Amino acid sequence: MRFFPRAALAPDGWRRLRRKREPGDETMTRSGMGEGRRSRLVPALLAALSLAGVAPGPARAAAPEKVTIANTSTGVQLVLPWIALKKGFYARHGLDVTIVQVNGDAGSIPALVSGSVQFAIMTATPALVANARGGNIRIISPLSTYPQQIVMRKALADKLGITAETPLAKRLDALRGRNVGVLDVGGGLQYTLEVVLSANGIDPSTVPVVGIAPYSAELAALQRGAIDVIAPAVPFGQTAVAEGFGVMIANVWGGEVPSVRGTPFELMSVAAKWGEAHAATVAEMQAALQDAMDYLHANLGAAAALAHEWQPNIPLAVQTAAVGTGGGYPTSTSITAAQFAAMQNFAKLSGAKTESVTYGAAVWGK
Repeated sequence: MRFFPRAALAPDGWRRLRRKREPGDETMTRSGMGEGRRSRLVPALLAALSLAGVAPGPARAAAPEKVTIANTSTGVQLVLPWIALKKGFYARHGLDVTIVQVNGDAGSIPALVSGSVQFAIMTATPALVANARGGNIRIISPLSTYPQQIVMRKALADKLGITAETPLAKRLDALRGRNVGVLDVGGGLQYTLEVVLSANGIDPSTVPVVGIAPYSAELAALQRGAIDVIAPAVPFGQTAVAEGFGVMIANVWGGEVPSVRGTPFELMSVAAKWGEAHAATVAEMQAALQDAMDYLHANLGAAAALAHEWQPNIPLAVQTAAVGTGGGYPTSTSITAAQFAAMQNFAKLSGAKTESVTYGAAVWGK
């Protein structure tokens, strides 16, 4: 099991994919021998061994299946796949997993659709948009709810008289006319920002966005005054507040915005065609992620420590606060019809055209 940095995504850096199964493969053994011939040879071989006084040894365990996951960031909201890697849950389920970093949904979705990776992490609305445009993606598990934290530069907040105790509606109204830094324009965090604004009567067009990546660059831009507001994933908003140069405008991850509370946001997905040809592998991936969910909810402190290992630049105290009660993480790999409806409503509020995507067409096994 390996983790590779973003540099591994150079065109010649992708891992070679497993050979596509051809018609008739299901009747072949690893040696390429037909089952009929094998069924005749094996008893004869065992009999010969017995006559020679040689006992057959234990069967060789099947080699783990190598798969690659495209990951959009190292934010604490995506700690579940990392837990599965570090705690050996992938290996438990016969998977040899490599995690590669990509630049947001703009990297994970094309990688999955093109077949460069077998699984990909992405945000919900871009996944639905990709399906509406023929991407044919299947969601196999939620990974977290809306992780966004909208933070204003403290000097500006002080000038406007905005504090963490100011009513939410007034804090959000202070965003009008301010450029907001997001990880990637067109990504899930921009959609979240637009939905939060719309739900509070603010036209998103009055709050323009600017792409700033990675999250550390967002923090640096806010600290030096290059931008007035950022809308990163948890725990980077908390980091800005903890270090004294940011004021929390809306802690979406913390459940402060009722309109987006509890809906799946980060997802693990598979291309439908590949998944149908490797259904057992998809089931093992789901099982490994379920193990990671169970571990996190039973070991919040240890999960925070693993999140700190995932992002060593974020203090453990901040990671612990971000993991919190575990309320931002799912307890099951299943996505219900009600959750899917909430995801679609979120997409509609954000202006995305995803009405044509159905529950059965978007969610694995439905």
